[in-house]
Amino acid sequence: MINLGFSDRQTEDNSVPPRALAISLVALAVAGLAAIAWPSSLDELAGLVWLLALIPAFLFAYYRGWEGAAAGVLIAMILMIAIEIVPALIVGTEVDWRIAGGVAVAFIAASLGLGALAEMLRRQKSSAMQLAFRDVLTGLPNRRMVDLFLQQHFAASQRGQPLTVAIFDLDRFKNYNDTYGHAAGDEALEAFGGILKRQTRDSDIAGRYGGEEFLAILPSSDMEGARQYAERVREALARHELPSGTRITVSAGVAVSGPTMSDASELVRAADAALYQAKAAGGNRVDPGPTRPEAPVPADIG
Repeated sequence: MINLGFSDRQTEDNSVPPRALAISLVALAVAGLAAIAWPSSLDELAGLVWLLALIPAFLFAYYRGWEGAAAGVLIAMILMIAIEIVPALIVGTEVDWRIAGGVAVAFIAASLGLGALAEMLRRQKSSAMQLAFRDVLTGLPNRRMVDLFLQQHFAASQRGQPLTVAIFDLDRFKNYNDTYGHAAGDEALEAFGGILKRQTRDSDIAGRYGGEEFLAILPSSDMEGARQYAERVREALARHELPSGTRITVSAGVAVSGPTMSDASELVRAADAALYQAKAAGGNRVDPGPTRPEAPVPADIG
């Protein structure tokens, strides 16, 4: 199933923005040109040179954490060699290695300190996004994340890209909860979440859509491919023995995006209508749905 660790391309972009790169280049250019234009005043300009050199280091560390801090250190060392040490060696001026070494140590410490802070903030952000986009019980994407994915691929389907969805609902789950308790119900939901993770391809996404209902979005799949996928999920759950020593089944409805659908909700309603047919036929089955739902789905399908 698609990676939702929130360091991936869907939720977090770690690249340094062009504006930050431009600011870094300007800062380095100003430092270099100042040293070239006023070589006799290099000692007086040293503070300015290193203050400007800190700008790309700070920006890189902010956007790339430890990697950015390491890049900032590398840039600074190259700048030191190019602006202070090499010209001094060429003209025969003695280099005060104690000062150069002190500057290098101070710069490395500042860059790595900023890198540590940036990494801590990035991890906090990642944890917050996990809570915002992942269902705590099953570990699957939650409805918010599934809806984002669905909207994106529904728009592509209107331009001719194939798209199917499969909606799953655990059969007689309320009775199961009443009989075995809510803890057992949670175990059943966790077990089904694990089955969905194992059965869903990396290019697809399956998440908890609400209660005991789950939605799988299958770009580039046709109706038959989606039906076979839903059957594999159904069969896997039917064979799975829960911690309570019992088994539970699931029904599914499958629908394919059609050119007459105006928005993604119509596609979900079509799958929901097929799910209702599967429930009405006794459950533990997969039913394909029409391109458009022909009738509203009752609120409680059991």
